[in-house]
Amino acid sequence: MLYNGPVMNSIATENIVIGTLAGIGVIVLLVMFVYVVRQVLKKES
Repeated sequence: MLYNGPVMNSIATENIVIGTLAGIGVIVLLVMFVYVVRQVLKKES
């Protein structure tokens, strides 16, 4: 499979954008999870 320059660049850009969005989503989920756990621990103590 051979791609010309512009097509390869657009694919790379899309992958970067998708990867960035996925990373942000994972970070947000982790932050929310930690926040909820801390709230639960505060209520129990």
